[in-house]
Amino acid sequence: TSVYRTAPNDPRAITVKGVGDGRSDDSAAIQQAIDAAAADGHGGVVFLPAGRYRISRTIFLRSAVRVFGVGATRPVIVLGDHTPGYGQGVAAMISFTGEDQYRAGKVPVPPPTSVPANPDIYDATSSTFYSAMANVDFEIGKGNSGAVAVRFRVAQHGFLRHMDFHLGSGLAGIYQAGNECEDLRFYGGRYGIVTEKTSPAWQFTLID
Repeated sequence: TSVYRTAPNDPRAITVKGVGDGRSDDSAAIQQAIDAAAADGHGGVVFLPAGRYRISRTIFLRSAVRVFGVGATRPVIVLGDHTPGYGQGVAAMISFTGEDQYRAGKVPVPPPTSVPANPDIYDATSSTFYSAMANVDFEIGKGNSGAVAVRFRVAQHGFLRHMDFHLGSGLAGIYQAGNECEDLRFYGGRYGIVTEKTSPAWQFTLID
């Protein structure tokens, strides 16, 4: 059931302009919207309209960006059958990322769960605040035994809420959980949540 049936009037919010038919590859459209919201360095809000959005690679959710599904039905992010890169190991559909907190210039240890591998992605740090996703469902097709829907590595004020995970052949719904999760349902897959640790070891609260 969609919690946010209409998008609020927010002139600064970015709306994803994908096809949303479940067949076209909407990876670029989703990433472009997130990057636009993050462009000024202060984060922002992204609205994902109702639809089925197939992706073929990891989508990076930048620090302090919040993605909200809007519409009469929840939007679904779909990983098609036998998507390259998701058949082994741990491979993320959505990956919460960090920033160059210490102005090091070079990424010391990129997250190992990106498809394809990306040496320019910062992992979450102690300053990764406010990142979130809500009212978005996930669906994993056949032959994706390494797939995790969300790599949820954040520091503070982050959340996942109002989401269904239809995991099928996948490994887990959430990997490296952080902060707060609420009103989540998991179907299929090997695990619902693989917690490990938050960044940098802040608490994790799970609410039914």
